[in-house]
Amino acid sequence: MATFLNGDYSRAAPVVSSFYKIVDMQKHPREDAVRFLISESSIYDTFPKLLRELAKVGMIATAKRARYESRLLPTLSSSTLTVENGVVVTVSKLMRARPRNRYLAYLPAMLFAATLAVVFIDGMYRADSDFARVFIRDPFLLAAVYTMSLMGILGVHEMGHMIANKWHGIRTSWPYFIPFIPGFFIPTLGALIVTRSNMTNRNVLFDVGISGPIAGLIVTMIVSVYGSYTSILIPAEEAEDLLEGLQLMPLNSSILMMATHYLAGNGDANGDAVLVMSPVLFAAWVGFFITFLNLMPAAQLDGGHILRATLGIRWHRILTYSSVGVLAGLGYFVMAFLVLLIASRAPESTPLDDVSPLSKKRRALFWVAMALAVLCAPLPAQPFRPLF
Repeated sequence: MATFLNGDYSRAAPVVSSFYKIVDMQKHPREDAVRFLISESSIYDTFPKLLRELAKVGMIATAKRARYESRLLPTLSSSTLTVENGVVVTVSKLMRARPRNRYLAYLPAMLFAATLAVVFIDGMYRADSDFARVFIRDPFLLAAVYTMSLMGILGVHEMGHMIANKWHGIRTSWPYFIPFIPGFFIPTLGALIVTRSNMTNRNVLFDVGISGPIAGLIVTMIVSVYGSYTSILIPAEEAEDLLEGLQLMPLNSSILMMATHYLAGNGDANGDAVLVMSPVLFAAWVGFFITFLNLMPAAQLDGGHILRATLGIRWHRILTYSSVGVLAGLGYFVMAFLVLLIASRAPESTPLDDVSPLSKKRRALFWVAMALAVLCAPLPAQPFRPLF
Protein backbone atom coordinates (compact mmCIF):
# COMPACT_ATOMS: atom_id res chain seq x y z
CA MET A 1 0.00 0.00 0.00
CA ALA A 2 1.34 3.41 -0.94
CA THR A 3 2.53 5.45 2.03
CA PHE A 4 0.40 8.46 1.16
CA LEU A 5 -2.77 6.34 1.55
CA ASN A 6 -3.11 6.98 5.26
CA GLY A 7 -6.08 7.88 7.40
CA ASP A 8 -9.38 7.95 5.54
CA TYR A 9 -7.79 7.38 2.15
CA SER A 10 -6.45 4.00 3.25
CA ARG A 11 -10.02 2.76 2.88
CA ALA A 12 -10.40 4.13 -0.65
CA ALA A 13 -7.98 1.83 -2.49
CA PRO A 14 -9.69 -1.44 -1.47
CA VAL A 15 -13.05 -0.05 -2.56
CA VAL A 16 -11.75 1.10 -5.95
CA SER A 17 -9.83 -2.15 -6.49
CA SER A 18 -12.99 -4.16 -5.84
CA PHE A 19 -14.47 -2.65 -9.02
CA TYR A 20 -11.48 -1.86 -11.25
CA LYS A 21 -7.95 -3.01 -11.95
CA ILE A 22 -5.70 -0.24 -10.61
CA VAL A 23 -2.71 0.44 -12.87
CA ASP A 24 -1.24 3.19 -10.68
CA MET A 25 -2.21 5.61 -7.93
CA GLN A 26 -0.92 8.96 -6.71
CA LYS A 27 -1.78 11.81 -4.43
CA HIS A 28 -3.47 14.67 -6.26
CA PRO A 29 -0.87 17.42 -6.83
CA ARG A 30 -3.19 20.31 -5.91
CA GLU A 31 -6.15 18.92 -3.99
CA ASP A 32 -6.83 16.75 -0.96
CA ALA A 33 -7.60 13.72 -3.10
CA VAL A 34 -6.11 10.53 -4.53
CA ARG A 35 -5.98 9.65 -8.23
CA PHE A 36 -6.29 6.10 -9.54
CA LEU A 37 -5.37 5.15 -13.10
CA ILE A 38 -7.55 2.16 -14.01
CA SER A 39 -7.37 -0.24 -16.93
CA GLU A 40 -11.10 -0.36 -17.66
CA SER A 41 -12.48 1.87 -20.44
CA SER A 42 -16.19 1.19 -19.87
CA ILE A 43 -17.49 2.14 -16.41
CA TYR A 44 -21.13 3.11 -17.01
CA ASP A 45 -22.64 0.22 -15.02
CA THR A 46 -20.02 -0.04 -12.28
CA PHE A 47 -19.39 3.61 -11.43
CA PRO A 48 -22.74 4.23 -9.64
CA LYS A 49 -22.01 1.15 -7.49
CA LEU A 50 -18.56 2.55 -6.69
CA LEU A 51 -20.15 5.83 -5.59
CA ARG A 52 -22.51 4.01 -3.22
CA GLU A 53 -19.65 2.06 -1.63
CA LEU A 54 -17.45 5.14 -1.26
CA ALA A 55 -20.31 7.06 0.33
CA LYS A 56 -20.32 4.49 3.14
CA VAL A 57 -16.81 5.61 4.11
CA GLY A 58 -17.52 9.32 3.58
CA MET A 59 -15.98 9.70 0.14
CA ILE A 60 -16.94 10.56 -3.41
CA ALA A 61 -15.31 9.98 -6.80
CA THR A 62 -15.10 11.50 -10.25
CA ALA A 63 -14.01 9.77 -13.44
CA LYS A 64 -12.46 11.55 -16.41
CA ARG A 65 -10.26 10.86 -19.38
CA ALA A 66 -7.08 12.82 -18.69
CA ARG A 67 -3.31 12.81 -18.94
CA TYR A 68 -1.78 10.76 -16.15
CA GLU A 69 1.90 10.98 -15.26
CA SER A 70 3.53 9.21 -12.34
CA ARG A 71 7.14 8.51 -11.34
CA LEU A 72 7.38 4.81 -10.63
CA LEU A 73 10.76 4.96 -8.82
CA PRO A 74 11.48 8.31 -7.17
CA THR A 75 15.25 7.69 -7.36
CA LEU A 76 15.21 7.29 -11.14
CA SER A 77 14.03 10.38 -12.96
CA SER A 78 13.67 8.46 -16.23
CA SER A 79 11.35 5.84 -14.78
CA THR A 80 7.94 7.38 -15.35
CA LEU A 81 4.48 6.23 -16.37
CA THR A 82 2.71 8.53 -18.81
CA VAL A 83 -0.75 7.91 -20.24
CA GLU A 84 -2.24 10.60 -22.47
CA ASN A 85 -5.93 9.70 -22.39
CA GLY A 86 -6.38 7.29 -19.53
CA VAL A 87 -9.41 6.73 -17.33
CA VAL A 88 -8.58 8.45 -14.04
CA VAL A 89 -10.76 7.98 -10.97
CA THR A 90 -10.23 10.73 -8.39
CA VAL A 91 -11.41 10.03 -4.85
CA SER A 92 -11.95 12.84 -2.34
CA LYS A 93 -13.74 13.31 0.96
CA LEU A 94 -17.41 14.18 1.01
CA MET A 95 -18.09 17.69 2.19
CA ARG A 96 -20.22 17.74 5.30
CA ALA A 97 -23.51 19.48 4.70
CA ARG A 98 -23.90 22.65 6.70
CA PRO A 99 -26.91 22.74 9.00
CA ARG A 100 -29.63 24.69 7.25
CA ASN A 101 -31.49 27.54 8.87
CA ARG A 102 -34.97 26.22 9.60
CA TYR A 103 -36.49 29.54 8.53
CA LEU A 104 -35.01 29.11 5.03
CA ALA A 105 -37.18 26.02 4.61
CA TYR A 106 -40.14 28.36 4.17
CA LEU A 107 -38.40 30.55 1.58
CA PRO A 108 -39.64 28.64 -1.53
CA ALA A 109 -43.25 28.90 -0.32
CA MET A 110 -42.88 32.61 0.46
CA LEU A 111 -41.30 33.34 -2.93
CA PHE A 112 -44.05 31.34 -4.67
CA ALA A 113 -46.75 33.37 -2.87
CA ALA A 114 -44.97 36.63 -3.71
CA THR A 115 -44.61 35.67 -7.37
CA LEU A 116 -48.26 34.59 -7.51
CA ALA A 117 -49.33 37.98 -6.14
CA VAL A 118 -47.07 39.92 -8.51
CA VAL A 119 -48.29 37.97 -11.54
CA PHE A 120 -51.93 38.53 -10.51
CA ILE A 121 -51.35 42.28 -10.11
CA ASP A 122 -49.67 42.26 -13.52
CA GLY A 123 -52.73 40.45 -14.88
CA MET A 124 -55.03 43.13 -13.49
CA TYR A 125 -52.90 45.74 -15.20
CA ARG A 126 -53.08 43.87 -18.54
CA ALA A 127 -56.84 43.33 -18.14
CA ASP A 128 -57.40 47.09 -18.12
CA SER A 129 -58.10 47.24 -21.85
CA ASP A 130 -61.09 46.77 -24.14
CA PHE A 131 -58.91 44.56 -26.36
CA ALA A 132 -58.07 42.29 -23.41
CA ARG A 133 -61.70 41.88 -22.24
CA VAL A 134 -63.21 40.79 -25.53
CA PHE A 135 -63.84 37.19 -24.42
CA ILE A 136 -63.52 37.42 -20.62
CA ARG A 137 -65.29 40.59 -19.49
CA ASP A 138 -64.54 40.37 -15.75
CA PRO A 139 -61.01 41.82 -15.20
CA PHE A 140 -60.60 39.85 -11.96
CA LEU A 141 -61.41 36.57 -13.72
CA LEU A 142 -59.17 37.49 -16.65
CA ALA A 143 -56.27 38.24 -14.28
CA ALA A 144 -56.88 34.89 -12.55
CA VAL A 145 -56.80 32.99 -15.87
CA TYR A 146 -53.64 34.88 -16.86
CA THR A 147 -52.02 34.01 -13.53
CA MET A 148 -52.94 30.32 -13.80
CA SER A 149 -51.60 30.25 -17.36
CA LEU A 150 -48.23 31.85 -16.65
CA MET A 151 -47.63 30.15 -13.30
CA GLY A 152 -48.80 26.86 -14.80
CA ILE A 153 -46.17 27.12 -17.55
CA LEU A 154 -43.41 27.94 -15.07
CA GLY A 155 -44.59 25.42 -12.49
CA VAL A 156 -44.77 22.51 -14.93
CA HIS A 157 -41.32 23.46 -16.26
CA GLU A 158 -39.85 23.18 -12.77
CA MET A 159 -41.89 20.07 -12.01
CA GLY A 160 -40.32 18.41 -15.06
CA HIS A 161 -36.88 19.03 -13.58
CA MET A 162 -37.93 17.75 -10.16
CA ILE A 163 -39.43 14.52 -11.56
CA ALA A 164 -36.25 13.83 -13.59
CA ASN A 165 -34.10 14.49 -10.52
CA LYS A 166 -36.28 12.22 -8.39
CA TRP A 167 -36.14 9.48 -11.04
CA HIS A 168 -32.33 9.51 -11.00
CA GLY A 169 -32.00 9.86 -7.23
CA ILE A 170 -30.73 13.46 -7.28
CA ARG A 171 -31.66 15.54 -4.23
CA THR A 172 -32.97 19.04 -4.95
CA SER A 173 -34.70 21.94 -3.28
CA TRP A 174 -38.20 23.11 -4.05
CA PRO A 175 -38.32 25.74 -6.83
CA TYR A 176 -37.36 29.29 -5.88
CA PHE A 177 -39.69 31.53 -7.93
CA ILE A 178 -38.38 35.01 -8.64
CA PRO A 179 -40.94 37.85 -8.69
CA PHE A 180 -40.23 40.92 -10.77
CA ILE A 181 -42.11 44.17 -11.40
CA PRO A 182 -45.87 44.05 -12.18
CA GLY A 183 -46.87 46.14 -15.19
CA PHE A 184 -43.32 45.98 -16.51
CA PHE A 185 -42.25 43.76 -19.42
CA ILE A 186 -42.33 40.36 -17.65
CA PRO A 187 -43.69 40.03 -14.07
CA THR A 188 -41.40 37.16 -13.08
CA LEU A 189 -37.87 36.05 -13.87
CA GLY A 190 -38.85 32.39 -13.68
CA ALA A 191 -37.58 29.99 -11.03
CA LEU A 192 -34.54 27.97 -10.10
CA ILE A 193 -33.89 24.72 -8.28
CA VAL A 194 -30.83 24.10 -6.09
CA THR A 195 -29.31 20.66 -6.68
CA ARG A 196 -28.01 19.10 -3.48
CA SER A 197 -26.22 16.13 -5.01
CA ASN A 198 -24.05 15.55 -8.07
CA MET A 199 -25.13 14.34 -11.50
CA THR A 200 -23.96 10.74 -11.82
CA ASN A 201 -23.20 10.66 -15.55
CA ARG A 202 -23.97 12.38 -18.85
CA ASN A 203 -27.29 10.61 -19.31
CA VAL A 204 -28.51 11.94 -15.95
CA LEU A 205 -27.27 15.46 -16.73
CA PHE A 206 -29.05 15.35 -20.08
CA ASP A 207 -32.35 14.04 -18.69
CA VAL A 208 -32.50 16.65 -15.93
CA GLY A 209 -31.65 19.44 -18.37
CA ILE A 210 -34.17 18.61 -21.08
CA SER A 211 -37.12 17.59 -18.90
CA GLY A 212 -38.08 21.11 -17.79
CA PRO A 213 -38.23 22.85 -21.20
CA ILE A 214 -40.14 19.95 -22.80
CA ALA A 215 -42.71 19.82 -19.99
CA GLY A 216 -43.13 23.59 -20.00
CA LEU A 217 -43.42 23.73 -23.79
CA ILE A 218 -46.34 21.28 -23.81
CA VAL A 219 -48.31 23.52 -21.45
CA THR A 220 -47.22 26.62 -23.39
CA MET A 221 -48.66 25.19 -26.62
CA ILE A 222 -52.01 24.53 -24.93
CA VAL A 223 -52.11 28.01 -23.38
CA SER A 224 -51.12 29.58 -26.71
CA VAL A 225 -53.97 27.94 -28.62
CA TYR A 226 -56.50 29.15 -26.04
CA GLY A 227 -54.82 32.54 -25.76
CA SER A 228 -54.89 33.00 -29.53
CA TYR A 229 -58.58 32.08 -29.56
CA THR A 230 -59.24 34.82 -26.96
CA SER A 231 -57.28 37.42 -28.98
CA ILE A 232 -58.63 39.55 -31.82
CA LEU A 233 -57.50 40.75 -35.23
CA ILE A 234 -57.75 44.46 -35.99
CA PRO A 235 -57.11 46.30 -39.29
CA ALA A 236 -53.45 47.13 -39.88
CA GLU A 237 -54.23 50.85 -40.23
CA GLU A 238 -55.89 50.93 -36.82
CA ALA A 239 -52.91 49.09 -35.35
CA GLU A 240 -50.52 51.70 -36.73
CA ASP A 241 -52.54 54.47 -35.09
CA LEU A 242 -52.48 52.64 -31.76
CA LEU A 243 -48.74 52.09 -32.05
CA GLU A 244 -48.16 55.80 -32.66
CA GLY A 245 -50.26 56.55 -29.57
CA LEU A 246 -48.14 54.05 -27.56
CA GLN A 247 -51.27 52.12 -26.59
CA LEU A 248 -49.85 48.91 -28.04
CA MET A 249 -46.37 47.43 -28.18
CA PRO A 250 -45.16 45.08 -30.95
CA LEU A 251 -43.92 41.63 -29.95
CA ASN A 252 -42.25 39.19 -32.33
CA SER A 253 -43.76 35.71 -32.32
CA SER A 254 -41.95 32.42 -32.77
CA ILE A 255 -42.71 29.85 -35.47
CA LEU A 256 -44.46 27.57 -32.97
CA MET A 257 -46.54 30.44 -31.63
CA MET A 258 -47.64 31.42 -35.13
CA ALA A 259 -48.64 27.79 -35.68
CA THR A 260 -51.01 28.04 -32.71
CA HIS A 261 -52.55 31.15 -34.30
CA TYR A 262 -53.50 29.04 -37.31
CA LEU A 263 -54.93 26.35 -35.04
CA ALA A 264 -57.12 28.99 -33.39
CA GLY A 265 -58.15 30.52 -36.72
CA ASN A 266 -56.13 33.73 -36.32
CA GLY A 267 -53.37 32.97 -38.81
CA ASP A 268 -54.93 34.37 -41.97
CA ALA A 269 -53.99 38.01 -41.55
CA ASN A 270 -51.90 38.21 -44.76
CA GLY A 271 -50.65 41.64 -43.76
CA ASP A 272 -54.14 43.22 -43.76
CA ALA A 273 -54.76 42.69 -40.05
CA VAL A 274 -52.77 42.59 -36.83
CA LEU A 275 -53.34 40.22 -33.91
CA VAL A 276 -53.77 41.94 -30.55
CA MET A 277 -52.62 39.63 -27.77
CA SER A 278 -54.94 38.83 -24.90
CA PRO A 279 -53.23 38.56 -21.50
CA VAL A 280 -53.44 34.75 -21.79
CA LEU A 281 -51.68 34.80 -25.16
CA PHE A 282 -49.02 37.06 -23.65
CA ALA A 283 -48.48 34.41 -20.96
CA ALA A 284 -47.92 31.91 -23.78
CA TRP A 285 -45.47 34.33 -25.43
CA VAL A 286 -43.51 34.41 -22.16
CA GLY A 287 -43.61 30.60 -22.10
CA PHE A 288 -42.18 30.33 -25.62
CA PHE A 289 -39.51 32.90 -24.79
CA ILE A 290 -38.53 31.07 -21.59
CA THR A 291 -38.33 27.78 -23.50
CA PHE A 292 -36.15 29.43 -26.15
CA LEU A 293 -33.91 31.00 -23.53
CA ASN A 294 -33.58 27.81 -21.48
CA LEU A 295 -32.73 25.70 -24.53
CA MET A 296 -29.95 28.06 -25.58
CA PRO A 297 -26.74 25.95 -25.56
CA ALA A 298 -25.00 28.15 -23.03
CA ALA A 299 -23.52 28.17 -19.53
CA GLN A 300 -25.80 26.81 -16.79
CA LEU A 301 -28.99 27.07 -18.82
CA ASP A 302 -30.85 23.83 -19.49
CA GLY A 303 -29.56 23.86 -23.05
CA GLY A 304 -26.04 24.30 -21.70
CA HIS A 305 -26.45 21.16 -19.60
CA ILE A 306 -27.63 19.02 -22.49
CA LEU A 307 -24.91 20.49 -24.72
CA ARG A 308 -22.25 19.67 -22.12
CA ALA A 309 -23.60 16.12 -21.87
CA THR A 310 -23.67 15.68 -25.65
CA LEU A 311 -20.67 17.48 -27.11
CA GLY A 312 -18.34 18.06 -24.16
CA ILE A 313 -16.41 20.98 -22.72
CA ARG A 314 -14.94 22.49 -25.89
CA TRP A 315 -18.22 22.93 -27.76
CA HIS A 316 -19.91 24.04 -24.56
CA ARG A 317 -17.48 26.93 -24.32
CA ILE A 318 -17.76 27.86 -28.02
CA LEU A 319 -21.56 27.77 -28.18
CA THR A 320 -21.94 29.65 -24.90
CA TYR A 321 -20.37 32.74 -26.42
CA SER A 322 -22.19 32.14 -29.71
CA SER A 323 -25.49 32.14 -27.77
CA VAL A 324 -24.59 35.43 -26.13
CA GLY A 325 -24.10 36.86 -29.64
CA VAL A 326 -27.48 35.50 -30.79
CA LEU A 327 -29.28 37.08 -27.83
CA ALA A 328 -27.56 40.39 -28.43
CA GLY A 329 -28.38 40.17 -32.15
CA LEU A 330 -32.07 39.69 -31.34
CA GLY A 331 -31.95 42.76 -29.11
CA TYR A 332 -32.12 40.98 -25.73
CA PHE A 333 -29.05 42.69 -24.32
CA VAL A 334 -29.97 42.20 -20.66
CA MET A 335 -30.40 38.46 -21.20
CA ALA A 336 -27.11 38.31 -23.12
CA PHE A 337 -25.35 40.04 -20.24
CA LEU A 338 -26.88 37.69 -17.67
CA VAL A 339 -25.81 34.60 -19.65
CA LEU A 340 -22.31 36.04 -19.95
CA LEU A 341 -22.25 36.72 -16.22
CA ILE A 342 -23.39 33.17 -15.43
CA ALA A 343 -20.78 31.75 -17.81
CA SER A 344 -18.00 33.68 -16.08
CA ARG A 345 -18.98 32.46 -12.61
CA ALA A 346 -20.22 28.92 -13.29
CA PRO A 347 -19.08 27.91 -16.77
CA GLU A 348 -20.30 24.30 -16.90
CA SER A 349 -21.80 21.34 -15.08
CA THR A 350 -19.57 18.27 -14.94
CA PRO A 351 -21.03 14.82 -14.17
CA LEU A 352 -19.13 12.57 -11.78
CA ASP A 353 -18.69 9.99 -14.52
CA ASP A 354 -17.41 12.07 -17.43
CA VAL A 355 -16.05 9.00 -19.22
CA SER A 356 -19.19 7.13 -20.22
CA PRO A 357 -20.68 8.58 -23.43
CA LEU A 358 -24.22 9.83 -23.88
CA SER A 359 -26.66 7.25 -25.23
CA LYS A 360 -27.48 7.35 -28.96
CA LYS A 361 -31.16 8.15 -28.38
CA ARG A 362 -30.25 11.14 -26.25
CA ARG A 363 -27.77 12.35 -28.88
CA ALA A 364 -30.59 12.36 -31.42
CA LEU A 365 -32.86 14.12 -28.90
CA PHE A 366 -30.24 16.83 -28.47
CA TRP A 367 -30.75 17.96 -32.07
CA VAL A 368 -34.51 17.89 -31.57
CA ALA A 369 -34.04 20.18 -28.56
CA MET A 370 -31.91 22.58 -30.62
CA ALA A 371 -34.59 22.60 -33.33
CA LEU A 372 -37.21 23.43 -30.69
CA ALA A 373 -35.03 26.32 -29.50
CA VAL A 374 -35.11 27.73 -33.04
CA LEU A 375 -38.87 27.18 -33.35
CA CYS A 376 -39.48 28.97 -30.01
CA ALA A 377 -37.16 31.90 -30.79
CA PRO A 378 -38.92 35.24 -31.39
CA LEU A 379 -38.47 36.08 -35.06
CA PRO A 380 -36.98 39.46 -35.99
CA ALA A 381 -39.66 39.96 -38.65
CA GLN A 382 -42.94 38.28 -39.54
CA PRO A 383 -46.02 38.74 -41.77
CA PHE A 384 -48.20 40.09 -38.93
CA ARG A 385 -47.38 41.37 -35.48
CA PRO A 386 -49.04 40.24 -32.26
CA LEU A 387 -49.49 43.21 -29.97
CA PHE A 388 -50.43 43.71 -26.36
